[in-house]
Amino acid sequence: MLEEEKKVIILMTSGPKTPWRCAAPFYISALMASNDAEVEIFFNMDGTNLIRKGVAEKLVPGGGNCMSQNGQKLKTVYDFMKDAKMAGVKFFSCKQAVDSMGLSEEELIPELDGVVPASEFAIRALEADKVLTF
Repeated sequence: MLEEEKKVIILMTSGPKTPWRCAAPFYISALMASNDAEVEIFFNMDGTNLIRKGVAEKLVPGGGNCMSQNGQKLKTVYDFMKDAKMAGVKFFSCKQAVDSMGLSEEELIPELDGVVPASEFAIRALEADKVLTF
């Protein structure tokens, strides 16, 4: 356990173009939140694609499809995202990124806590104890 609550911001710019980078931020954020840290993940750039319904559900960290060679279902990036949410991690997306992709609110995953301007990320990052980027 942490002695005092810490605030950690993760800037998630990795997305479907780099699937091998997509599970670790959610796994790490769940561990931090489980140890009493306040954790927020801010989606931007290709990472914004992860909050589009149906995208992260089909993405596995190693690339390829969702089935292993022995026919077992592999854990998807969306599974890691849901684990992070269950641990208390908050998800926010950059409004400018959402707008530039032409995404509507109905197209976004229900786990998203909000769509905020990039300036909000800047303010939150300045107030955080740690800022991580993936």
